[in-house]
Amino acid sequence: MGKKFIPGICILFLAVFGCASSGDRAGGTNKASQYQLAMEFNNLGARYVSKNLIDEAIVQFRKSITVYPSFTEAHNNLGVAYCKQKMYDEAIAEFKWAIQLNPDYSKAHDNLGFAYQHKCLFDDAIKEHTLALKINPNDMEAKKNLTQAKDEKKVYEKTKTTQTGNRGISPESIRAYNHYSRGYVDEAIALFQKVLEDNPQETFAACYLGHAYTAKGMMDEAITAYTGVLQKDPLNVQIRLMLGDAYYERGLTDKAVAEFENVLKTNPDNTRAMYKLGDIYTERGDESRATTLYNRAIASSPKSPEAYHKLGDVYLKEELYDNAIASWKKQLELSPHSGKAHGNLGSAYATKNMTDNAIDEYKKALAGNPEDRETHYHLASSYEENGMIDEALEEYKKALGVMPAWK
Repeated sequence: MGKKFIPGICILFLAVFGCASSGDRAGGTNKASQYQLAMEFNNLGARYVSKNLIDEAIVQFRKSITVYPSFTEAHNNLGVAYCKQKMYDEAIAEFKWAIQLNPDYSKAHDNLGFAYQHKCLFDDAIKEHTLALKINPNDMEAKKNLTQAKDEKKVYEKTKTTQTGNRGISPESIRAYNHYSRGYVDEAIALFQKVLEDNPQETFAACYLGHAYTAKGMMDEAITAYTGVLQKDPLNVQIRLMLGDAYYERGLTDKAVAEFENVLKTNPDNTRAMYKLGDIYTERGDESRATTLYNRAIASSPKSPEAYHKLGDVYLKEELYDNAIASWKKQLELSPHSGKAHGNLGSAYATKNMTDNAIDEYKKALAGNPEDRETHYHLASSYEENGMIDEALEEYKKALGVMPAWK
């Protein structure tokens, strides 16, 4: 499929709390209070973004805009959050709002260019990065993004030519793929179907038709598409994995197992197939086979935190708490900021009546996600178990949402 495109970085603007302009104050106390509240929502959203809690951030930025619709930075920040969720159409709309409110907002122009790059609209991206630099010639990030947009445009155009000329991919398939990559899935499906009507042997179109069906949740159609590809190309590991996923989503787990096992017969080190099989066996209550698969995945890819996470979960189900603790500790060595791992460790320690250790781990989990009510509840229980009643009451209140979880 050619080189992967990696455009520049969206810039998040964190409003300085309490700094309303003279124009905002001129509207009177009510307008000033609305602006103050909007800034609080905006700043909370920025905190969530810094902790990679993007869904929560989006909620806060939307609240900020609802309270104060002309809050330029909140529109920009909502666009940044949408970019992180790969919701590029929504991001583009917010960046355009920010620019409409303040045409000289250079970062909104630069971020709009970033979103355009992800939709392969390189001419539009180049235009926005150029505007950002015209407004602020010293913006080094915009300079880098402009250079990257120009380079990626060349690579993209060269890739299209190579695919079309050397791999038997029709220009119509390239058009359909562009729709698919930009999120226009219905249009992509219609175009891929037309390509296959004209040339049923075009594997590229059949593969991406399956991907498009999957994106729409049309699993029966995806299964048909992937099965057709494998009849022509039975050694296509990626499509066999996708077929296994489609069977699993459809609830046909026996068929999913057969596909994932087939992958491991020809590719014994394929960790994705191991994970999928391990997950299915865990759901079926066959922890022994799941444990074997996750350990096999670790042997194949020893620096994968996901394998240790999954293995710890299985050990916990088997009440092998020391083994679970060891797995999650190893996960934290590889991914030190995993709040989930800290929370899991806390629960394992609590089960072993190691409440001091449990409290320490729950605190670490909450440092990364102070709004997690379930972890506040577990921390409260551990405090109560240790006889720390005042601390327990405070955490129970946070768990119930009676008081803010962060200060």
